[in-house]
Amino acid sequence: MTDPKGRPVDTRRPDLRASLQRDLQRYHRRRSGSGSFWQSLGALGSVGWPIVTTTVGGALLGRWLDLRWHTGIRLTLMLLVGGAIAGGAIVWRLVRPRSQ
Repeated sequence: MTDPKGRPVDTRRPDLRASLQRDLQRYHRRRSGSGSFWQSLGALGSVGWPIVTTTVGGALLGRWLDLRWHTGIRLTLMLLVGGAIAGGAIVWRLVRPRSQ
């Protein structure tokens, strides 16, 4: 195989110019607002905590009400599910893209 000037081309070696361009594009993508590992971890935490706190809070409140009113486990289950739904709604509002 030869290049346009008639010189033999070694197909085992990558095109250095294309490789450099690809590496530079990756570098610029990474630096332009994609954030660091810790920022990504913080965003993940901001999604998880509302679900956990509302679910556990609902379960604890439901358990306390069940013990106070002798209703078995009904209120615990209802408030646990309600807390999970409320946490999901909070996360949905945090994550969904703004339409402005």
